[in-house]
Amino acid sequence: MQDLENLRSRLAQEEATLARTHEQIDAAQRQIERLHGQIEAVQQQIATTEGGIADLQRHAEEIQKRIALLREYMAMVESAPESPLPLEPAPPAEPAAQPHEPVAPAADSLGELLPSLDEAAPANELGDLSFVDAPTSGAGAASSTTETPGSIDDLDEDYLTTELLPRTQTFEEELILVMAFHRKAIAPKEVARVFRRLDYAPKLAATEKNIKAQVESDHHFFEYTSDGRVALTREGRAEAQRLLEQLR
Repeated sequence: MQDLENLRSRLAQEEATLARTHEQIDAAQRQIERLHGQIEAVQQQIATTEGGIADLQRHAEEIQKRIALLREYMAMVESAPESPLPLEPAPPAEPAAQPHEPVAPAADSLGELLPSLDEAAPANELGDLSFVDAPTSGAGAASSTTETPGSIDDLDEDYLTTELLPRTQTFEEELILVMAFHRKAIAPKEVARVFRRLDYAPKLAATEKNIKAQVESDHHFFEYTSDGRVALTREGRAEAQRLLEQLR
């Protein structure tokens, strides 16, 4: 009988231990469920944070584009030779109009052409660069005309893009005419912008590499200035005049 009582006591203890173990298992499972809920919440926070990071990265890229745009403008202005263009429209020395007639401000003011930081710039363009590559002397500087110019110094943008460039046969001829129209030495990497400003696609991409290769192969027409810009030689300007007479 004593053995039976001992066995019953041990059985009761084991059953109690089993019950406590099941309670611990249930508690652990509830803890796991709570942890899964916390994991889901953390994953949502991670996804939200990653989305915010992506937005910030896009914003940073836009800022970098605007910074690069401003630096290019600054570099172009700093590298440009002395220009007669004023930073602000100069008031007329003498009234040229009637008292009630408005006087038009200078259209080629550098101040009007630089972009505002608040204005969105196109991804692939730098805006109107006429303050850099518009002619500053000759008849073309005052007004655009379709009349046939007698000299390369009188060449205007309209006649260049509609009458001369479409009739050229080589990239060399295009570059000679554009440089003659531009009149000023220009950095090789800026030549493409001159073509874009003229809204004309040359026969060969006007990359810095291609421009340098053309200058080196045609050194009798092109030369480098002391600061590394490209200019026409005397022979180059004579060739531009010959092309003007031949193509018109």
